Amino acid sequence: MPAAEPQSQQLPWWADGVLPALVPGACLSRRLLDGFAQAMGEAGLPVQVPRMRYDRQYAFERMAAAHCASDVRLRVLALHLFELYQGRH
Repeated sequence: MPAAEPQSQQLPWWADGVLPALVPGACLSRRLLDGFAQAMGEAGLPVQVPRMRYDRQYAFERMAAAHCASDVRLRVLALHLFELYQGRH
């Protein structure tokens, strides 16, 4: 029986100290996020701005909640943010 070849151990993506960007280009307007958070707060849907920048799942959950809101402004902001998070701006 031939000896098994050693498997190369590839380091996980986080091991080299580089984290993937939350959004393409890693840039989001603080003003846009603050406006989104304020509009969401007025609708009774709290938003944590730092999590919007660094927690992709949380950001998409908040965008989905905004998109389902009755406030047209929130729906427009949600679509705009979604485009930014997808790299289509």
